[in-house]
Amino acid sequence: SKGLLVGMTGDGVNDAPALKKANVGIAVHDCTDAARSAADIVLLAPGLSTIVDGILTSRAIFQRMRSYALYRITSTVHFLIFFFIITLAFRWQMKAILLIFIAVLNDAATLVISVDNAQISRHPDKWRIGQLISLSVILGCFLTALSFAVFFVARDVFHIPDDAGKQSEDDTKDGRMETIIYLNVSSAPHFTIFSTRLAGFFWENLPSLTFTAAILATQVFAMFISIFGIKNLTTAIGGGWGVSLLAISLAYFVVLDAVKVFVFRMWSFELTVKLWPTRARKERLRHKKERLIVEERVGRNVARVRAVSKAIYAANAFAKAGRRELPR
Repeated sequence: SKGLLVGMTGDGVNDAPALKKANVGIAVHDCTDAARSAADIVLLAPGLSTIVDGILTSRAIFQRMRSYALYRITSTVHFLIFFFIITLAFRWQMKAILLIFIAVLNDAATLVISVDNAQISRHPDKWRIGQLISLSVILGCFLTALSFAVFFVARDVFHIPDDAGKQSEDDTKDGRMETIIYLNVSSAPHFTIFSTRLAGFFWENLPSLTFTAAILATQVFAMFISIFGIKNLTTAIGGGWGVSLLAISLAYFVVLDAVKVFVFRMWSFELTVKLWPTRARKERLRHKKERLIVEERVGRNVARVRAVSKAIYAANAFAKAGRRELPR
């Protein structure tokens, strides 16, 4: 009735009703058939440490799933917004084979997220879909701004032809802009996974060596094929552009990390009620505030009782000490 989740452990027939009623019923090792059938989880090893191991493993899996979901939605938002606008507004296109390269290399590297050093939450986790989608859209828009900045700086400052409206078979096509945008779209969202893997700043929990090596290897490969070029795939842009674009992507993920932390800290249920003020949300917020008021009042009363108990205990201790010191 208080909205709490209840767990129960047991091994006998008399524990079966409680195991069935609890939110999570756990039958321990060598339990009876009645307890085993009523429980949600059956421990196959003696002791209760298995429960702790299971909780830690499940929370690590949740963190990896949330990390991948946030990264993947962010990349998709960036990809769709950038190419939708640049194709319609500037008639600029990228080779289909380069788009496939981006998808294959990035997806291959993110497979190693399963061996990443996930940050274990100290509290139960739950999906916050609104927060996940909102943060993904915000990060995706920031990445889109970076890609357009690279495009316009290359075109208007360094005077690299954008080849707008030209097909791949056109002999007059310069091709360098296509390679520049390919390297930016490949690296900038991919480095974001170093940020999306946890809720705090990226340095609070460093990734595993395997995870880091896989991410960097794919983007170094993309940088080399951009620097030196491959016939019928990429046009060589030189080491200056290649190293600069990769460095910009690495530096920009630090900016995105700060944005992510800001959104996580500002996000609350009260904020969602202000953004989407439905009747159900308002009612839920009202009940939540009422429950918090009750909890605070109970906490204050408990603190007073503890203070009085300590005072009584101290008075009794002094009284006993005084009686022992009285002369006979």
